[in-house]
Amino acid sequence: MGVYRVAEVCPNGHVSTDSADRSPELREQFCSRCGEATLTQCPKCKAPIRGHYYVEGFFGMDEYEPPAHCHNCGSAFSWTERKVAGAVELLEVGSNLSAEEIAQVRSDLTELTKDTPRTAAASHRFKKTLAKVGGSVASGAKEIIVGVLSEAAKKMILG
Repeated sequence: MGVYRVAEVCPNGHVSTDSADRSPELREQFCSRCGEATLTQCPKCKAPIRGHYYVEGFFGMDEYEPPAHCHNCGSAFSWTERKVAGAVELLEVGSNLSAEEIAQVRSDLTELTKDTPRTAAASHRFKKTLAKVGGSVASGAKEIIVGVLSEAAKKMILG
């Protein structure tokens, strides 16, 4: 049986360590990539941010991605909200999408951070939107959002 370590992440999703409780020397009060204050707990419920899943005697090589939502209260973390907002903003300024299409994209991207029955439809609409805008705007939006997509959404959108 393993335990989750405590991660330290900034509001933009930059991880300073996925094992802040085990390796305090890796902690940063402020993110070395963007300068924002780092977090080790959910701002809403104060539960620790789940980091690396540690099992005695096993060495994992998986790259750590911070969770999109708090395991304790279900709230989206700030990096999830900021990535959704950043992708929407890029689509707003880089395409000719209507206000209604932008609102739908915002809703779909929020849904794509979760694994729900609506994920398939949201993935399909989002792929259609990316095809419509094309080029660097589409690839930029994918790059922004990929870290907070649910596993199901990643498979549907990225293949």
